[in-house]
Amino acid sequence: MLRQLRETPLANRTVESAGETLIGAVDPNQPAPHLLLAKVRRDVPQQINFDDGSFSRLQLAVNQGLVDVTTVYFLPFGNVVATMGGGISAPRVRAIQRWFNGMHLMSEQIELRPVVDARSRDKLARATAVERLVIRVQPEPHDSPTALRSSSDIGEALDRMHQTYPDMTITLTLEVPKKRRWYSPRRRSQGQRQLLDSTTALSRDISDWLDNTDAVDTARAVAHIDEWDQQATDEKIDFVAERITAKCRVPLESTDGHSVDLHVALSELARVAQEHERILRAAVGADL
Repeated sequence: MLRQLRETPLANRTVESAGETLIGAVDPNQPAPHLLLAKVRRDVPQQINFDDGSFSRLQLAVNQGLVDVTTVYFLPFGNVVATMGGGISAPRVRAIQRWFNGMHLMSEQIELRPVVDARSRDKLARATAVERLVIRVQPEPHDSPTALRSSSDIGEALDRMHQTYPDMTITLTLEVPKKRRWYSPRRRSQGQRQLLDSTTALSRDISDWLDNTDAVDTARAVAHIDEWDQQATDEKIDFVAERITAKCRVPLESTDGHSVDLHVALSELARVAQEHERILRAAVGADL
C-alpha cells in the first residue's frame, strides 16, 4: 500500500480531519517504504533580517506551504510502528490513526495503541482487587494544549479539571481505607472491586493520553493478585514506566552542516527498535 502511495496524486493522499490537513508521503529513495505524515501549518511564521534586525512575514511561493512532519517506521513484525516527530507540533499517534482511517486503506478501522510490557498487562488482567490508584497530570505548553479524550468516569473527571485548571499540577489519589471499626470487610472488598473496575477502564484512557500528550506524569496502582499455588501478593502497576518507550538523541545538523535527513531518522528508529526487539516481540506475541 505504501509503495502505491508513491505514485498517488497529492489530493488522494490528503485527509481533512479534526480541523487539520494531513498529507502522507513516501520517499522514493528509501529501499523500504516508510510513511512521512505532514500536518499543514496554519500559523504565520516570521523571519528576521540579521543586518538591520527587522521582522517580516515569511514569504512563500503560491504553490508552497509549511508543514510539521512525523516519520513513521514500520517494524518487520507484529504490526508495530515507531515514530519520530520533527517538532512539538508534528502529528502524533491520534493524527496518524485519523490519516490511516481517512485514507480507507483497509476495510477495517485501524487503531494505534502503545506497546505495553506484557507483564504489566498480565498483572491487571489477573488482579482481583485494587488498593490504591494515583494519577498526576502536569500543565501543558500554551501553544499545544491537549484534551484528555476519555471513556471512563475517572478520565472524564481528570479532563474537566485539566481544562479548568490548565496551569496547575493535578494529583488524584483513590485509596480503599484500611480496616477500622466502622469499616466492615464486606465494604472494604466492595471498594476494592469498584476501584479495580475503574482502574481497568481508566487504563485504556491512559494508553491514549501517553501517546498524544506529555501531561500525564504519574499513573500507578497497587493491585491485589491471588495465585492458585502460592500466597496472594500486592503488585505495583506503573502505567507510565511499564510502557515500552525509547529515547534517542538526534542532532539538528549533521557533521557536514546540512539538516538531518530522512535516512538519519529511519536509521535511529531502526537501531532503537532492534535494541528493544525482544521485549517488543513478547509484548505483541511475535516471539523470536
